[in-house]
Amino acid sequence: MKKLVESFKIIVIFNFFKINSMKKSNLKLILIFLLVATVGATFNSCRKSVGPPDPNLSITVQRQIVISALNSFTNDSIGQFSAAITTPAGATTTLVAAGNTVVVSDPVAGAYVVVVSKTGYNTSTAKTLNVALPTDAKSSFILKTSVGLSKVAAAVAVTSAAGATIAVKSNSEVATSSVIADVTVAPATVFTLADGTKPTTVNISVTNVPVNTQLAPVLNVGGVNQVQVSSIDVIKDQIPVKTLDLQPEGMTFDKPMIIDMYIGDMYPSDMPVAIKTLKQDGLTLNYVKKDGTVEVLTPDHFSADRNTVYYKITHFSKWNLLDSWLSIKLTGTTKSAIQSQSGACGAPLGGTFTYTTTYKMNDPADPYRPWLLTSRWADAVYSVKENYSFAAQTGFIAVATWQCTLENWTLTDTCPGYWQTWRTRSIVIPVQGEKPQLQYVACHQQ
Repeated sequence: MKKLVESFKIIVIFNFFKINSMKKSNLKLILIFLLVATVGATFNSCRKSVGPPDPNLSITVQRQIVISALNSFTNDSIGQFSAAITTPAGATTTLVAAGNTVVVSDPVAGAYVVVVSKTGYNTSTAKTLNVALPTDAKSSFILKTSVGLSKVAAAVAVTSAAGATIAVKSNSEVATSSVIADVTVAPATVFTLADGTKPTTVNISVTNVPVNTQLAPVLNVGGVNQVQVSSIDVIKDQIPVKTLDLQPEGMTFDKPMIIDMYIGDMYPSDMPVAIKTLKQDGLTLNYVKKDGTVEVLTPDHFSADRNTVYYKITHFSKWNLLDSWLSIKLTGTTKSAIQSQSGACGAPLGGTFTYTTTYKMNDPADPYRPWLLTSRWADAVYSVKENYSFAAQTGFIAVATWQCTLENWTLTDTCPGYWQTWRTRSIVIPVQGEKPQLQYVACHQQ
């Protein structure tokens, strides 16, 4: 640009001596050229000028430890587990998974120790997570880790000559818990393991794997019982009522084994016997194969009081008890409204975001909808919570925003003569959504 201006000066000087002989029109052209060149130089100079970053721009920061649990045998994701987390300062807090993860927001630098547990599984060994945070306070940091859990089950040695009956507890970790099923092995049974061998003695273990509604706590709120769950388990468009995991996985036998399951706790106390009988006839035992197809067993027979159902199986796997009259389908997902919390200028920000839907047993329009969802005589409460904690930044206000995904389900009961035949119910369930997002906004913007 400097050379351009110098050249222009030479042209002007060179022509200065000829101005008197020029026409007025030529003089005007020279003046216009001089104006254009000056403006162009000024514009070019301004465009190349780069100042300091604008402090008013928002900065999004996300710092988390995300913990998940996996079945150590199948690597399937496990929900609603508990994680005991010890911070670098030595404080221990136990968090319950929302959906399939536990999130520690705004961790500090140092070693965190995590121990994961869940009913029906062995407690994990301690896992150490080393957190090294970025030196830039406005940089994000996310550390993801998974912990394997193995199922708890008392192994029983069974010989092909003697056979055996194995009791399945409602809580395999509590010896005094009630028996929900028995597995009977006939004498002179020929076992074939997954590797093709035929042992005369096998160590058989059976574990009750509680579904989410069975694990959900029951709280008394204002004199009303509430079952608080975070998600819906669905197999083949149906809600599993009970689940049994029979080991060793894949073992077959030449004589069918008998599983008898207690089902007296599956119905409201005021259900008429005739309707109860119809409902029980719709129970099926289901095995989901690796290819996604489902093996379905109908009841072999019932006990005289209709409170126990019997099935014959020919292999050990994970079996789910389903109600074939009751179907549930996901019809779509939406996002909840964005929730927002902000702090004071230069102050830290922490708290909890919550989204809840409640279905009441005493709802005159549909008093049995909660029971169809949970098989419990109580309100059904589905809630997602997310804790957040963000550090202070001098001169900035911390603003946290959050929303979750809402699943829309249609529940249909087709049992003949059952309350209102073919009645459908709409269910909205909040599930694990976005993690809280942080923005630092310059104080004077507010």
